[in-house]
Amino acid sequence: MKVITIGEIAEAVRGSLVAGCGSVQVSGVSTDTRKITDNEVFFALKGEKTDGHDYINKAYEAGCRAAVVSRKINGCEGMAQILVEDTLKALQDLAKYYLQGFDKLFKVGVTGSTGKTSTKELLFWSLSGKYKTAKNMGNFNNHIGMPLTALSVESDHQAAIFEMGMGHFGEVDLLADIARPDMALITNIGVSHIADLGSRENILKAKMEITNYFDEGSKLIINYDNDLLSSENWDDKKYKVIKVGSSQECDYIINKITDRSEEGVDLILQVGEKEYGFRIPIPGVHNGHNGAMAVAAAAEAGVELSLVADTISKCQHTDKRLVICNSSHGVKVIDDTYNASPDSMRAGIDVLLSVEGNRKIAILGDMLGMGQDTEKYHREVGEYAGLKKLDMVLSVGQDSRFISDSASEYIGSEKARHYGSREELIAELDDLIKPGDAVLIKASRAIGMEMIAEYLLKDRS
Repeated sequence: MKVITIGEIAEAVRGSLVAGCGSVQVSGVSTDTRKITDNEVFFALKGEKTDGHDYINKAYEAGCRAAVVSRKINGCEGMAQILVEDTLKALQDLAKYYLQGFDKLFKVGVTGSTGKTSTKELLFWSLSGKYKTAKNMGNFNNHIGMPLTALSVESDHQAAIFEMGMGHFGEVDLLADIARPDMALITNIGVSHIADLGSRENILKAKMEITNYFDEGSKLIINYDNDLLSSENWDDKKYKVIKVGSSQECDYIINKITDRSEEGVDLILQVGEKEYGFRIPIPGVHNGHNGAMAVAAAAEAGVELSLVADTISKCQHTDKRLVICNSSHGVKVIDDTYNASPDSMRAGIDVLLSVEGNRKIAILGDMLGMGQDTEKYHREVGEYAGLKKLDMVLSVGQDSRFISDSASEYIGSEKARHYGSREELIAELDDLIKPGDAVLIKASRAIGMEMIAEYLLKDRS
């Protein structure tokens, strides 16, 4: 973060300086007293279970000398305090103000039902050959995380990528208002958050909020292989729409994706009359499509395709997303425990089938947010696993029982089993999983399936 004074922050968030000096300078923002440093301003956010105001004394003891609060805190001698009505809104207002100070920063927003993070990572590497690029760290893609990402942009950054997650109408609009992206990518429209939004059509409307602040010079990159995105009328938009997909109508045509198993995929893209090859070092054919989106966005941002081919090949995995590890006792573990939807479940199963292993075993947990069609979506995943003739399907949780139930119709009940809890399954894992097996572990993040991955990767020596 560029150096900024407390007085300037107070003005940006429309707050009152009720303690301390406005000339105090800071070069960072924190919402976590466990990680705070003396050059950061602390935002006392209120959560469902915790209130940042209760930790201001700890921030003060750590050397912090500035805070944004919704009630004045006594006993912190010398600490500058900016009083606001809502500290979260103040954080968002500061992020918007801060980004407005970058005249030449090229800003990209990335949203979609699945593939956002992988596409963001691939785009980061695609842009980095030409531009010094900032991006969201980890899952900093919500109403708190994205403002913190914005405030981490440095004066020498030339581009910034903002992943934008959502669960309701208005959430992407909030993030887009902060970032005001010059370009946006929509990776796909699936069924994640359909319980809250009611239909895929509503999910599309919510994702399209990323274009709310576009002008004639803005560009939207879309996955034209997605049914809803390809059926949308794009002709009446004031901004430019760039289509990526297998159709000859596309601006960037996916001519071929070659699965290289654990090594990733090879992608052949046609642009105009020429073909270009790219090595995407992330497993899964679906990441060929994510890579194509990233390549197109980088090219539209002015990066030579030959340079993109070099830098995108260096992209690294993101934690808990299709991370493939070999245990000390000979079990290959595909840790994809970050999140889950029907599309990403099927993609994970495809990756499992592509890797080496004596047996292919899927351990699948609940997919949350599926709404009234929860049973239907879980059964579809089970049917897919069964039709692919997996050696074993082990489901964990509540709704996931429909996965194993459906899979059992194809591979039998002995190979498709359900467990009510992670602990119940772990108690039997040593008997179920043998050296040489390849195991996929996947569920919605809240299910906590990383416990199973950690158990399988634990040193047995």
